[in-house]
Amino acid sequence: MKILKSVLKFARARAGRAPEDNAETEPVAASPSGASAPDADRSAARFQLCVCDGPSCGLSSGPLRERLAARVAADPDLAARVRVYDYGCFGRCGEGPNLFVRALAEGDDPDGEPPVEQLLRQRGFYPGVDAAACDRLLEEHCGRGQPVEDLVDDY
Repeated sequence: MKILKSVLKFARARAGRAPEDNAETEPVAASPSGASAPDADRSAARFQLCVCDGPSCGLSSGPLRERLAARVAADPDLAARVRVYDYGCFGRCGEGPNLFVRALAEGDDPDGEPPVEQLLRQRGFYPGVDAAACDRLLEEHCGRGQPVEDLVDDY
């Protein structure tokens, strides 16, 4: 666990971000008209989609983040329940772009940095996410609350 925290801290420092710097984070929500609604009811969010923005994945995660944001904004149900978050680094750079679907518990901040310990207790790490995997995890994991077993990996 200490090693993972050290890797995350190092990766964030190399990316020019402080360990707790969330300045690049933008909550994604939309009204039924498709207009951005960052002040949407935060308590309704059920999932935080943590997109790896580390030194390696950050180079290839742009299209993934754009697809997630577009899909979430286009679907009022997803917009109310899902937030997209630039995470930093998961430490599995050779497998990116990587994404973690974090199930939110009562009181969790959907726009805040998730504790590593919480990620280790959940099954939601998706390495090498392409467009098809992105669509499936939005429909199955975020829509039905079940990890996509043939895509999900242990973190």
